[in-house]
This record gives sequence, C-alpha cells and structure tokens, in this order.
Amino acid sequence: MKKITVGVVGAGIYGNYHIHTFICDPNVERVVFCDLNEERRCATSKKYNVTGYATVKEMIHAEKLDAVSIATPDPYHFEPAKDAIEAGIKYLLIEKPLATTIEECEEILRLAEKHDVKISVDFHKRWDPAYNCIKDEIQKDKEKVIRGYMALDDIIDVPKKWFTWTDKSSPAWFLGVHCYDLIRYITGSEVEKVYASGNKEILEKEGYHTWDNIQTILTMKDGSNWTVETSWILPNTYPKSNDGQLVILTENKYFKNESYRGVKYFTEKKENIPNYIFMNFDEHSASGFGLEPMQEFISDIINEREFRTSAYDGLQATRIAQAVHESAETGKVVHL
Repeated sequence: MKKITVGVVGAGIYGNYHIHTFICDPNVERVVFCDLNEERRCATSKKYNVTGYATVKEMIHAEKLDAVSIATPDPYHFEPAKDAIEAGIKYLLIEKPLATTIEECEEILRLAEKHDVKISVDFHKRWDPAYNCIKDEIQKDKEKVIRGYMALDDIIDVPKKWFTWTDKSSPAWFLGVHCYDLIRYITGSEVEKVYASGNKEILEKEGYHTWDNIQTILTMKDGSNWTVETSWILPNTYPKSNDGQLVILTENKYFKNESYRGVKYFTEKKENIPNYIFMNFDEHSASGFGLEPMQEFISDIINEREFRTSAYDGLQATRIAQAVHESAETGKVVHL
C-alpha cells in the first residue's frame, strides 16, 4: 500500500497538532513542515525530529509531497493554498475557515477545479460522535427541524494570548464557522437569511478591535430557524478553555447536547474538565474526534474516497460568516 508524504504549513498550536497526528499515522511515510518564524521552526523541528522550511514554496520545491495541510492563522490560508495548488499538489487539508473573504474562497475553488485538486476543510465538529448521533436520528426518521440553538464560547485568554491576529478575527470567524457548517451538515439545507447583533466593549477597552460576542438568527431554506451565539470573553477561571451546547427541536423529538466531557477533577487552584474525547496524544499515538479529520484525510487519499468536507462547504461557511458581520455592523437582515 502506498504511503503518503505530507507537508504541514504553520507550526503554531494547530500546526503542532497536524504534525504530531501525521507522525503517528501508519499510512504516512514522511512529514515535513514550514513556518516563517525561525525560533518556532527550530523548536518544532527539534521536538518532532522533522525537517522544517521557511516557506511553502521552499518546502514544495525541496520535497516530493503527496499532500499539504494548511494550519496557518485564519486570515492567512489563501496564499499557501494558492501556492500549493499551482505547484501541482493534488490534495489539500485546510483548517477552518477556508478563507476569510468570499472572493478568496471562490478563487481557491476556481484554482482547484482548474488543476484537478481535491480539498478538505477541517470542520472537526462533523466528526463529533454526539453531533453525528443527533444527525443520524434526525435523518433516519426524516424529522422536520423546527428550530435549533447552538453556542460556542471561549475564555478571554484565547483572543488575548493565544494568537497575535485577534483584530483580523472575531467570535464568528474563530467559532461561528463551526456552527454554521454544522447546521448545514445536520439539516442538509442552506441559509436563506441572516440577522446578527453583538457587542464591542471588553476587548476594545484593552486595545483589541473586534467583537466580544455575536448573536445570530439564521433562517434556513428548509424553514427551520437557528439561533447561534458565539463569544470569547468567558472568565479565565472557567474550568475549560471553551464551552458549547446544541439544542434542536423537531416535529417529534427534542435533542440536547451540553458539551459535558464526563470527567472532572479538582486541585487546590481550580476545577478541571479534561477534553479526552477531543484530542489525546502520546509519543506514538493520536486519537480523538479533533484529530480524525487529519487521519481521515490520509485514509481517503489512499482509498480514493471523497472527503467528508469540501472547498464548497468552506465557501458556504464563509458566505454565512461574512453575512453575519455585515448584519451585525448594519443592523439589517442579509439575504443569501
């Protein structure tokens, strides 16, 4: 069986997840990566004993790659995707969002079609077993969805300390695209119109020019209505870095998932809730639904299967996110 050689773009938090996951995959023969930051590049190379390059073009020129996995910050997916496609790479995995403008997403789709490239987008909520259980129940009995509610919230350290590009993002970009994609995935329907509002107070006071939280109402073409709430200002004393829930009412059923992870432990400092079903690493293995998109990406390439997500899914999530921001800024309903 052919094994895959993968190049990872970006060695930040998620880039490390990608590198570690691919190293542990028996179907991967070789992993390399690139990162512009020399200090981070050297540290990552030493940590995983893998070759690091400064740029995408340098990495692609030096290596015979089967696939490229893009884990750069949200606003910086377009250029490496374009470079990889035009260099002849046939398989791309791109972290969500596909890009942060509709124009960039459409150009990625155009280039992918022109060069016969297959793209998967890491909307890892599609791999969450709880959400798939709900989806299967709804689709099995052909339940009509009446309304839904979804919330995703992060602690305030996320925009303040996790990255340096907070002003170029928002709760809708960083968290909301997961929700918008999951709603499309569960219902099999598209968004018809968007109304959103939000607040810019807490982070603005500290010099971050972005939204604290955004609330959105989505009306779907199947007639269902969804409320989506996202924020990244939870107090850092919250026992996990994020929180979420999903509630769906259909004609005959009521579903509720509250992101409870099943395990709690307590120390002198605070309560902790480990996310053991999301990601688990040791030296020789990687598991959890947060890593399954990377593992399935490799498996699908080898077995010549269609990816669970596509560049079109990425485009649609970006369309919704852009409409959310337009509505929040103008106070008007945006029709898609």
